[in-house]
Amino acid sequence: MENYYILRFGKELRRNLKLFRDSLYKQHGNPSLLALEACIILGPADKQEALPFVDCPHLPLSTLGAASYQYGHLYLPIPDTPFTKIREQLGTNFPYDGIYLGEIDTAFPVEPIMIRDVSLAILTIQRDGELITWNVSSEKHLDSGRHH
Repeated sequence: MENYYILRFGKELRRNLKLFRDSLYKQHGNPSLLALEACIILGPADKQEALPFVDCPHLPLSTLGAASYQYGHLYLPIPDTPFTKIREQLGTNFPYDGIYLGEIDTAFPVEPIMIRDVSLAILTIQRDGELITWNVSSEKHLDSGRHH
């Protein structure tokens, strides 16, 4: 079982990203495009019930105009390392800043996506051979107006 701190999006953006990933799945047929929720992975987490207080990254954030494949993940890059402070506060790290899409090696142009609303949560992933199950827990909305 793997636990990660993630930034989860508001319902509308989650729905739009699901539709986008569904269309990618129809093109490529790679099941990883449907396996996990699209989110920003901040890094490995200790499984705990209470999330620590963290500062919200400066919103809105925007993705770049092309998907990227690195570290075994297809993602939409977000420039300027906006998650350095929150990762330090959580005591974690991850090799890229961007919206996780799947585990397929491809790249393509895409309209930039604006992120205006995020919540900190824990993503738990369980792998059993080809079967991947996941759960989002301990979600806490981050207020973009609170910067220290």
